Amino acid sequence: RDGGDGISNLNSEDIESISILKGAPAAALYGSQAGNGVILITTKKGKSQGQRSISFSTSLMFDKAVSLPEMQNRYGVSEIIDSWGERQNLPKNDNLKDFFSTGMASITSVSLSHGNEKLQNYFSYANTTGKGIIDKNRLSKHNLTFRETSTLFNDRLRLDGSVNLMRQVTKNKPTVGGFYMNPLVGLYRFPRGEDLTYYKDNFEVYDESRNLNIQNWHTSYDDFEQNPYWIVNRIQSKEVRLHAIVSLSASFKVNDWLTVQTRGNVDCINDKLRQKFYASTAPALAGTNGRYIEMDYQDIQFYGDLMLMMKKQWGDFSVNGALGTSLNDKTTNSTRYDSKTASLYYANVFNLANIIMNGSAALDQKIDARRQLQSLFATVQVGYKESAYIDLTARNDWFSTLANTDNERSGFFYPSVGVSAVVSEIVDLSKAYISFLKVRASYSEVGNPPMRQITMPTYTIKDGVINTSSRLLNPDLKPERTKSVEVGMNLKMFQNLLNIDLTYYNSNTYNQFINYTMPPSTGYSDYMLNGGKVNNWGIEARL
Repeated sequence: RDGGDGISNLNSEDIESISILKGAPAAALYGSQAGNGVILITTKKGKSQGQRSISFSTSLMFDKAVSLPEMQNRYGVSEIIDSWGERQNLPKNDNLKDFFSTGMASITSVSLSHGNEKLQNYFSYANTTGKGIIDKNRLSKHNLTFRETSTLFNDRLRLDGSVNLMRQVTKNKPTVGGFYMNPLVGLYRFPRGEDLTYYKDNFEVYDESRNLNIQNWHTSYDDFEQNPYWIVNRIQSKEVRLHAIVSLSASFKVNDWLTVQTRGNVDCINDKLRQKFYASTAPALAGTNGRYIEMDYQDIQFYGDLMLMMKKQWGDFSVNGALGTSLNDKTTNSTRYDSKTASLYYANVFNLANIIMNGSAALDQKIDARRQLQSLFATVQVGYKESAYIDLTARNDWFSTLANTDNERSGFFYPSVGVSAVVSEIVDLSKAYISFLKVRASYSEVGNPPMRQITMPTYTIKDGVINTSSRLLNPDLKPERTKSVEVGMNLKMFQNLLNIDLTYYNSNTYNQFINYTMPPSTGYSDYMLNGGKVNNWGIEARL
């Protein structure tokens, strides 16, 4: 699923199995998004033996920060505040351990299942609540899943439908890495030998001149370093996500070797973010009276495919194949207001009307930003005595982001071929103490289209003035391509006491997208072109 958010919409109790399809060959069936492999998740369905079952589970987990940096206690405070002073015996204040609390996560779920040979029902609800190891960080999530499977017309028609709903609220999600808005910067740089407790209890002090509380810290907080307790208490955020997935599939068995299948789903994501920076937050991050961010984001993705599948046996030979077409359509709408350093009219009043909308503030909006992928694909596997197989796949994609290029009509084509054989089933290797030997080899290609609007003229409106894009469009832009070769073997010897798994892989990625800065004399700012080549090869061995 585009964006990888589908698994976050599932309760772990709903998952029946997870399969991994490694490497580029998976892309022939699943498109360029599967260029690095595929995770196939099969969810549970109702029982078919006329059984009724109710399942309940609950779990409670605790988190503790155990791998903290080792801090020195030999050098005290210097004239420039940091711990570069004279060597001395310093009191050992455990400021790091005192900052982190014990995190907790609780997951409770209940599921109901019922069915017979013709109709199966499955329903589940799960609730997740938790708090992080940094104060004020909270999580609340609710999952609802309903799935129904039925067979009609003497088991020739099979229908499978499901609805999955999720609502998640995250408060004060900690910043991962970086300097800005990261409380660990001030925590780790705090001078050794000093007690941080005072700045914990007094992270803000009253300023009579401004008639409000301002940040209190031992040093200047103009840039990235701030009181960690100020960040925890006075840089607040709330993110709300609503995620709904509705899917339906139908398969009709024409005869004992031919099946027609169609599938479709709608995937909707709605995100809301509100973030508040109180007055006296570092000027690099916020204006004098604070900063306010509000964002609404909506993403709707439609997917549908139609496949003709066959499975036939002729003596020692077997053939499995599929011929299909698919459509993937994604539309995004979003609005983001950010006062940045433009500040607010009134300190610590957080709403859109209070933002000073000058040149330092930002307003970004996407209205029906759309991209579409149309595909034709085919795959066939020919087997001999269930011991040797050859797999062939082919796919052609037409991507809307290739508009206005020479590849718009032709799209891009990528094939794959693979062979595998269980040699020990074909030749008797017992005299060599080999109980199992399988060899395999594959060659595959995958394409990756450019991002949206790279090949389209764009414009912006600022202060009532329309500004056209200064990017020079490239009609020769090609999709990025990756070609991969992989060979391997699985060997078991001495009654399976010795197992060897060996793989060699080599992939080349070329036609990468490079943004070239144009000379000012051309009148253009940049130009997207293809170039470069990255080679990635290696050997994986397991004994």
